[in-house]
Amino acid sequence: MSDKKSQGNVDRRRFMQTVGAGAVAAGVAGCSQSDTTDTEGPADTTEGPDTPPQGGTLTMSLPSSPPSVNVLNTSSSYATAIMDFIWEYGTFLDWTTFEVKPWVYTDWTMENTEGEDPNPDVYFNVRDGLTWSDGEDFTVSDVIFTYEYLLEQEPGKYTSDLKAIDSVEEASGDWDVHLSMNQVVGTYALNQLQLPLLPEHVWSDVDDYTEYQPGQQVDSGGPVGLGMAELTQYEPDTSIELTFRDPDEYQLGQLDWLAEHDTFVQGGPFLDELRYLVYSSESAYVQDFFNDEIDAIYNTLPTGEIQKAREEDRQLVRGGDTGYGFFMFNLRRTPFDDAAFRQALEFLWDDIQWVRTLNQNYVLEGDFIMPPAYEAVRPETETGAEILEDPATNAFEFRGDGEGEPDLETVRSFLTEGQLVTGESGTFAGKDYPGSLTGVTASQSAPRHDYSFGEVTSSVLQDVDGVDQEIRVNGQTITEIRGEPLTYISYPPELVPELTEMDQVYVKNMQELGIPIKRETVGFNALLPRLYAQEDFDVTHLGWGNTSPLGVSSLYNLFHSDNADDHSVVEEGSEQENDQRQLNNNTGYGLFDHAGADDLIDQARRTIDPEERNALVRQAVERIYLDSPYMVYQYSKVFWPLHQRFSGAIENIPGVGGPALTTQMLNIYENE
Repeated sequence: MSDKKSQGNVDRRRFMQTVGAGAVAAGVAGCSQSDTTDTEGPADTTEGPDTPPQGGTLTMSLPSSPPSVNVLNTSSSYATAIMDFIWEYGTFLDWTTFEVKPWVYTDWTMENTEGEDPNPDVYFNVRDGLTWSDGEDFTVSDVIFTYEYLLEQEPGKYTSDLKAIDSVEEASGDWDVHLSMNQVVGTYALNQLQLPLLPEHVWSDVDDYTEYQPGQQVDSGGPVGLGMAELTQYEPDTSIELTFRDPDEYQLGQLDWLAEHDTFVQGGPFLDELRYLVYSSESAYVQDFFNDEIDAIYNTLPTGEIQKAREEDRQLVRGGDTGYGFFMFNLRRTPFDDAAFRQALEFLWDDIQWVRTLNQNYVLEGDFIMPPAYEAVRPETETGAEILEDPATNAFEFRGDGEGEPDLETVRSFLTEGQLVTGESGTFAGKDYPGSLTGVTASQSAPRHDYSFGEVTSSVLQDVDGVDQEIRVNGQTITEIRGEPLTYISYPPELVPELTEMDQVYVKNMQELGIPIKRETVGFNALLPRLYAQEDFDVTHLGWGNTSPLGVSSLYNLFHSDNADDHSVVEEGSEQENDQRQLNNNTGYGLFDHAGADDLIDQARRTIDPEERNALVRQAVERIYLDSPYMVYQYSKVFWPLHQRFSGAIENIPGVGGPALTTQMLNIYENE
């Protein structure tokens, strides 16, 4: 129920299985795509009795075990699916309108924002009458402790929000809490007021948050939080159980504005339990759903099963994507340090095969790092262009030969002729580009390397049939530069059958172009520290869920140099090493003059006026598109399967069956 998720949560299923994701924001358009219409199936959703019945257990699949339930130490979407029921945040993001609503904090303001270098003050009030899940009273002291603890510990997950706060103290006069800020943050209500609230009587004994294992406390009452549920069973490899608190005990479900809302119902949660069963394969949980062994599938139904669900008249709650599937490139490594090379790789991704053949048009072709529902911060809005349709959104689409194969000579010519899509109009790799929508240009004005093609010498290419040329970068093969071929990291095939098939096609296309690259299979939980702590990768695919439609927090977290490890010396006198915190900007975008949008992101963060801020966000989004640290390859059409015996699900919101689960559980009930 918080925008803290909007900074981006890593979710294996969204890239592997073309899953949608949740979002949070204020003042932007809701789901507007044709794939987010009415709920399918016979069951009612948002319409229901004035007072829904109490009781019942909803059992849902979870496609991977959560690495932890430590709210300060993991960004896994599967952990978030548990943690968001245990912990609360200061403000509430209304998923149906994208408005920020009072929650634990009742009201707030920012003062002293004028001047050349302002140091603003944020004041807010704390709701009375709330209790922790162990029965202890929640007080202003807990809030003060939370901010002091986070400022001292500096968990990497919240670094970007904490950097703007100098100190916290109990306020005087009409306010409860005072935050001294060192910069204006126009979206502070969705950032600085959205840090997880910690019980002082528990966390004051936690000297090092990275060593804390709240999942081990189930037998002694579970981790203590303000949320609507308690963790009553935690076997992360098999099953997790959350028991909802009594509605009279969970006072946040009784707020007056819920009763006045067009969609929400006051008095929730109405179920007794939410039970997750952890699966190791997609086919197993899909089969269990159709056999009525489970009631729902986390996030969305796999695309290949949607027609079957329709034929069986299953309830499918439809929603929009608030994240995206993407490939990431490590800009610290040659030749990924050149936008021209990264753009050439985008030309080799077969959008047609992925969207139409493997996913039956149940996904949308990707482009910008803002999904279609976030119209206010997508570049098309600058000119009034139709979302996803303007030619400027398709600069890097697949360059095919008309018979389903890549046009290798056209892509090679793009590199050898020194072409680069910079935002200026022109013809690139055989396709006309009208110029950028916002007027922004890429960080580079020309390629950084000279490219040529010659004899195949790398063994990884000699072993591939049909490869007759190998790329040279400044006269050397990549294997000569690196001492080894490039590595393409993918997932175990049983977890991601469609994407595994596409991995094979994409690597083949790269190899046939003349790029020495090999595949390496890595499991999801092992992959995260490698990507986000060590930054040990060349190219791989992942997906973000819960990105912010305001754009600002997601841009800052994922693409600002403040949140990238430059691999410099950490402490004086030590050897050069990585910062082992898991920082979200693992590509290194923004660390280099030739690739970054720090200036635009910084301006957007400081801008309070929504229209001015949105314009800056749109520019930053389009520069990132041109710079290509990511290749966004899809947005999902989300179909959340829910058993017909449950009603009250909210449709047409982002992340209907994943990131928005806490919102859903305020409304869902079991039919009598």
